[in-house]
Amino acid sequence: MYRALSLGAGAQSSVLALLLSRSDPRLVELGYVKPDIAIFADTGWEPEYVYSHLDWLEEQLTYPLIRVSDGDLKTNLKRGLTVSGHSFVDVPLFMIGKDGKKGMLRRQCTYHYKIRPIYRRVRVLAGGKRGRPFPRGTHAEMWLGISLDEMNRMKPSREKWVQHRWPLVDIGMTRGDCIEWFESEYPGRHLPRSACVICPFRSDEHWIELKRAEPSSYDEAVAFDSWLRSSTQTPVRKLLKGRPYLHVSRRPLDSVLAEREAEGLNGSDPFNNECDGICGV
Repeated sequence: MYRALSLGAGAQSSVLALLLSRSDPRLVELGYVKPDIAIFADTGWEPEYVYSHLDWLEEQLTYPLIRVSDGDLKTNLKRGLTVSGHSFVDVPLFMIGKDGKKGMLRRQCTYHYKIRPIYRRVRVLAGGKRGRPFPRGTHAEMWLGISLDEMNRMKPSREKWVQHRWPLVDIGMTRGDCIEWFESEYPGRHLPRSACVICPFRSDEHWIELKRAEPSSYDEAVAFDSWLRSSTQTPVRKLLKGRPYLHVSRRPLDSVLAEREAEGLNGSDPFNNECDGICGV
């Protein structure tokens, strides 16, 4: 059995990684020994604090943490390309069509930049070979840092050779429990939420957290949001029918967030509703 922890570098997966490293009795009792690896997929456009946290986390773990990448999201997206070089916008931008109707692009970035590179590397590490059936008698598990309060994110594996498991759900830990545990064990240390800089599934709270924690990345997201509508002749706009936005309100990001900061935050979290549990936990 080959066991891999899919590490998003957010609250839940970070705490799970640390609990596994410490051989937490609750996990051990359920058969969760230390994984063979923790694996993080890098889009190339993560906030710097995510990379810093990942570096720190790697020093804490008693098993290997590896990083994989299938390409640079920022470069590809501005060219209107996928990781395979096809002309396609794979980020789920919010749209207003030429007829005024609201829509949303299909989300493929999680699969292209997170799921696929992780599965590809784990398959090889577990004994598989490209283009051949997975070896009989060999089994693989992917452990995901989804918590009890976010069970809507639990989804079975798309691949027959690997089985998904959710250790935090099995021991009854919520996201709040994870944060409370981390604060008690590492007082004064910030536990970040993880998502790429321009992820449209950020809640307003998450956008403002990015603005306060890393203004340069927030400014980059604002500039990118504005660039999306700056010209109809960019590679991205040529692929789209309508006006794209990063914010669910389909308004300029900086304007919306300025209003929300002034009035106080209150609202739903679209990221929580849509995430696969790969890139943001």
